[in-house]
Amino acid sequence: MPKITRIIYRGSLGALALSAALAAPPAQAQAGMPTSGQDEIELTRANVQTRRQEIVQSMMELTPAQSEKFWPVYREYRNEVAKLGDQRVAFMERFADQAATMSDEQSKKLLDDWFKLREKQLSLQKSYVGKFRKVLPGSKVARFYQVENALDTIVSANLQAAMPVAGDTTSQ
Repeated sequence: MPKITRIIYRGSLGALALSAALAAPPAQAQAGMPTSGQDEIELTRANVQTRRQEIVQSMMELTPAQSEKFWPVYREYRNEVAKLGDQRVAFMERFADQAATMSDEQSKKLLDDWFKLREKQLSLQKSYVGKFRKVLPGSKVARFYQVENALDTIVSANLQAAMPVAGDTTSQ
């Protein structure tokens, strides 16, 4: 199997695995245990992070020496990403509360906040490129960001699918 086909195939399997993890309700909810919306979000985020690390590990094909240097930087990076994830969850909750009845002023504020959050995410990614380059060859750094982008896209698509549509009063 040609290398690009193998990477696409493996990437599809990783994406499918992460999508399945996202689609499954948290274990507490499955067991009928009461959970708050925030508890469910936290359980889902923890589940996604565990699956993400497994997929990254599989896709990166690191040597033991690379692995030893990569994972501490990766954990530091993901901790920073999680902080932005907290801001994203807060934004999404605010958006969901205002979606059906938002005013022009509210929509402007929400869009401004969304773009600021996206800029913070991009700035964070850029700030870690040098750190990853110190511990991995350039091609592995490019692969890492390729895998991260694919996983982020899946997470975003799942989150967006659960979001109400702005101005839609029929779904209330």
